[in-house]
Amino acid sequence: MPSIDHLKFSTEWLAPFEVRITVAGSVDATNAADLEEYVLRRGANSRRLTLDLTGVDFLSTAGFSVLCTIGERCVRADVEWTLVANPTVRRVLGICDPHLTLPQAA
Repeated sequence: MPSIDHLKFSTEWLAPFEVRITVAGSVDATNAADLEEYVLRRGANSRRLTLDLTGVDFLSTAGFSVLCTIGERCVRADVEWTLVANPTVRRVLGICDPHLTLPQAA
């Protein structure tokens, strides 16, 4: 699992066009762009993307902004995507995304 500034990533292809990207660590202003770059590069050829944030122990507003950017890019590329969040991430999403515009797994 590669690590960038206390952030770890892994990629698992579940099917030819279905990818699960797992993130662990703290997402803040120092590494949010790294998260965006990793997800957009590794998920580029997918039609279905699951972004697993259950290992994220801190999500800043910069991290939330990156999730919005990823969402916009997925919509433009016709990629179905889902966030898998833990209570820490859900708390930030609840504050920053009260209308639940980002697709969260149940």
